[in-house]
Order: sequence, then C-alpha cells, then structure tokens
Amino acid sequence: MTQQCITLDQPQEWQKALEHIPHSFFHTWEYCRALSLTDGQDSFLYRFEHEDCRIVCPLHERSFSGQLDLVTPYGFSGFTGTGYHPEFPEHWEKFVKSQKYICGYLGLNPILEPAICFPENNYYSHNATYVLDLSRDTMQIYAGMSQNRRRQVRKGDQHLHLYEREQLIRFFLENYHDFMEQKQAAGVYRFSQETLRSMLASENMMIVGAGRPDRVEAVSLFAYTPYVADFLFNVSIEEGRQHSVALIWHALQQLRSLGIPWLNLGGGVRENDSLAEFKARFGATKQPLKALKQIYDPTTYRQLCLQVQTDPEDMAGYFPAYRK
Repeated sequence: MTQQCITLDQPQEWQKALEHIPHSFFHTWEYCRALSLTDGQDSFLYRFEHEDCRIVCPLHERSFSGQLDLVTPYGFSGFTGTGYHPEFPEHWEKFVKSQKYICGYLGLNPILEPAICFPENNYYSHNATYVLDLSRDTMQIYAGMSQNRRRQVRKGDQHLHLYEREQLIRFFLENYHDFMEQKQAAGVYRFSQETLRSMLASENMMIVGAGRPDRVEAVSLFAYTPYVADFLFNVSIEEGRQHSVALIWHALQQLRSLGIPWLNLGGGVRENDSLAEFKARFGATKQPLKALKQIYDPTTYRQLCLQVQTDPEDMAGYFPAYRK
C-alpha cells in the first residue's frame, strides 16, 4: 500500500499518477500550477495505490491560527480513481491525522466520483451542475433541447466565424476582468493574467469565438481530458451576449468529434437561478454538487470555532465554520 504527496515541482510524477485514471482538467498539474500563479499557494496531488486500486485527489493546504486544514482547489476535482478498496477511508483518516490536519472540505466531481464509502454524514450537497451526454449523436442532443434553445442554435450559426487562436486569446485577456466586474463575479474568479495565460497555453483548452467577420464579440473556453470536458468561461462585450448558445453548441460538436463522452456545463450561482435554467435548456441532466466535510481533530476544530465565535456543530453552513 502506497500513499504519496506529489508537489507542483514534480510535473512528470503528477502526470504519471493520472495515467489511466479518469480525471478532469481540474485534476491536472497544468491547472493547479496555473492557480498558484494567482494565490501563490502550491497544491499537491494525493496518491493512494494498493493492488488494482488507484485513487488521486488534488489538495490545497491552508493555515489558520497556526493550524492546517485541507481544501480541493477551485473547480470540479476531488477523489477519482480505479478499482475499489473497502479500507481506503481508514487509510485516508490515518494519513490526514499523521499530517496534523484539522479538517477538510473536499469537493467531488459529479461525473468521476469513485466508489469510496465514507460515512454518510460526511456528504453534503450545496448546489447543482448540468451535464450533457456527448455519446449521443448530434441530432439526439439537438432534439433534447428546449424549443427556444433549438431556435437559438439555428439562428446562431451565422455568427460563428473562423478566427485565429491568438486573436481569441487576445480578446479574452483584454476583456476578462472587466466582464467579471460587470457581472459582479465572486472573488474566486479574480485570476491574474499569469493564471489565465497559463490556462490558455494548455493543449487541452478549446477556445471558440463568435461575432462579425472583422471583430470578435464573444469567446468561450472549454477544458477537456479524454474523460470529460468542462465549460470554464464565457466572456463577451455587450454586442456579443447573443452568441452564448451558438458557442456552446459549436463546442459540444467539436468535443463530441474528439470522442469526449461528457460535457459539464456547470451550474448557477444558486440552485435553479437564471444561469442554471439557461444551462438546463440544453437538455442537460441536473446533478447534485456534493462535497465531503470532514473533521480530523474535533478538539482543535472546536477551539478554533469558539475563538472566532462560530458554532462548531453547524455542519450544514459554511465549512470550516471558523473561516466563515
């Protein structure tokens, strides 16, 4: 039995650990390194192996009052792997306690979650995401859309043009921060230019654009692996808001041609809000967004909560409660 922490200065080891394991772009070294260019904090890849069971999970250490807790990096990562080991939760518990972690908030991928049986009270659902099955043929996907969405797809094709990749990258970088500010996006989206450039440099990043023949008006980014694709960002100027449907339709056809079986469109800011409804109209399946909330050192966890006057028993709200 092997447990290992692979750091960002070990890109080849990281890549090797992911070989033949279903994973998303959010599990990759490229993504985790890109994030570090914004917050300056290094992630690592936890790796477990025993016989035919292999499990990985990217993780981030955070400090609070001299104590450490764990969190998965922003995005859809979490535990993923192959095979089954009934005693994995016990091995995981021994690992986190040996590292003196107080607790962990571990997001789970709605498509790639492996067969790991943590105690039922560790699992919490806080939102939902929308997933498209790309193994169906194009007409089946089209037929599954709402009537209004099909009309928008037909109308939108005329705005799709062939642009040079560098032209799309330039538009995205020039407009990203203003667009996010206009949308009053959460602070987690305040990525540095270095992070954005690093993501855009990945060979697993699809960039599609729409507008006029002489001007880009909207760009969407889709990150992918052989196992799943994720809709990351849409950035547009005011005239380009009408292109969002056409961009997703164009991208899903391209992803389908690459043999990628799933497209995760993401969800809304809140469950069932207007953004969630926009994605649901593509005929996507609604999947709960789940996370593990785990306390490894109950005594210290309670002390930290009382230190900032939050309720250590509140597991349904923000976690860990002392960071509320």
